[in-house]
Amino acid sequence: MLVHELLAESARRFPAAIALVTAEGAVPYSDLERLSNRFAHLYLSVGVSRGDRIVVALENGVEMVAAYLGAMKAGAVAVPLPAGSRSDRLGPAIADCLPVACVTDAVTAEAPAQRERLAAIPAVFVTNGPRRAASRTQPEIEGTRSLSSALERCPASPVDAETTSGDLAAIIYTSGSTGEPRGVMLTHRNFVANATSIVQYLGLTAADRALCVLPFNYVYGLSLLHTHLMVGGSLVIENRVAFPNVVLSSMEEHEVTGFAGVPSTFAFLLHRSNLAEARLPHLRYVTQAGGAMPVSRILEWLERGPRADFYVMYGATEASARLSYLPPADLRRKLGSIGSAIPGVELRVVREDGGTAAPGEVGELVARGENISPGYWNRPDETSERFGAGGYRTGDLGYADSDGCLFLVGRLHDMIKVGANRVGLREIEDALHDHAAVSEAAVVSAPDDLLGEVPIAFVTLRHPLPDAEPALRAFCAARLAPYKVPVRVAVLTELPKLTAGKVDKRTLREQAFSVRTDAPA
Repeated sequence: MLVHELLAESARRFPAAIALVTAEGAVPYSDLERLSNRFAHLYLSVGVSRGDRIVVALENGVEMVAAYLGAMKAGAVAVPLPAGSRSDRLGPAIADCLPVACVTDAVTAEAPAQRERLAAIPAVFVTNGPRRAASRTQPEIEGTRSLSSALERCPASPVDAETTSGDLAAIIYTSGSTGEPRGVMLTHRNFVANATSIVQYLGLTAADRALCVLPFNYVYGLSLLHTHLMVGGSLVIENRVAFPNVVLSSMEEHEVTGFAGVPSTFAFLLHRSNLAEARLPHLRYVTQAGGAMPVSRILEWLERGPRADFYVMYGATEASARLSYLPPADLRRKLGSIGSAIPGVELRVVREDGGTAAPGEVGELVARGENISPGYWNRPDETSERFGAGGYRTGDLGYADSDGCLFLVGRLHDMIKVGANRVGLREIEDALHDHAAVSEAAVVSAPDDLLGEVPIAFVTLRHPLPDAEPALRAFCAARLAPYKVPVRVAVLTELPKLTAGKVDKRTLREQAFSVRTDAPA
């Protein structure tokens, strides 16, 4: 099956069922199917051919979903990207994948920096968003076309474009935390295989309704869309993630059965919302991925959060989202574990010599399965290095216990060498998260003339902590070897975040040098 056929099949089976719920109202499957068909006809009308790239730079919403699936219906490759005047992925992605069409909003199209980048695309369609789409009075922006006017002229009938399951469905540009964003190529087969596995272990059905705060330009967000389209379920789109009480209100109002978040999502809900007052009797499961969540926060969520199954999950953009999960029944028994491989995936811990590591022995996680990307767009050397006969090299270090449950210890590039000692930055972050005053913590390295490199910590606090830096360094010193204690601890109001809510470690690495050279408080 093809990704867009997930929508077509559910529209056939459940035409009146609700596919999406937004602030503007509910959209049934039949309407979403017709709108995505209009987008497909629109793309074909401007000369889009099989395999061409189409940028979709919109916030989550009905138009974003229809534009994304419409690209695939036209036989093209969808390239979902963050919208906005400060989107740092838009320019590099356009230069890399050379799209022939784009759908974006007026804020993005009117920004001077983005306007120059969009000018390289032959056909740019602009929407002012759902609140003003009905007025059809969108201002003219030089070099662009009105989306609403163009869609009016397009039929809602299905498009017969030649596509196979091995064709690219999308290119997802990663956050670029270690450099320029790179495009991960994902086929229809990749996405559908991963969605099938997730549906199986979460037990999703047409009765499920999940709240989505994760952007669809992020593969975790897309996995929510694909899985619910597959079963005929509903997604409640909530773009006000910066307001955690609003998120909780949406969960209550729409009686959601599922919720997904990254570690910072749960930190916000635990420390900046009225979580204790939330009434969520319909919530049956919660999923967490997008980076390691500290054990202390998992335990806090189990104590203070809603009574719903909690799934710790692990994955990568290169895996179409998911690689492993820990069943809720094993959560307390295997705290800190990412579980074992999802159905249809093989996960091994591999030593440097290529052999399979013994239980307890640390190595790199390597994955195989139909969900694994064929590689990176325009990066043959990196593709050869990370993808091969042995599988996809994740870059994550971990070990398997005697039961086969996997535990992460860090990433290859998060291992630093302090003098003669190798240090995993995640271990330091976990120690900081154990402090009652710490809300979030991230550790990066900074150069040092004597030791080569040293760890620098950045934290946010739940409540004021007198003499925070010496107090937190002393806290770490009581738990870690001396060379693992961060040489500086900087307290921030907020940790810098990427679009999907992950901590932006590239920005922190840029700040670490100045923090290192400042005199300690």
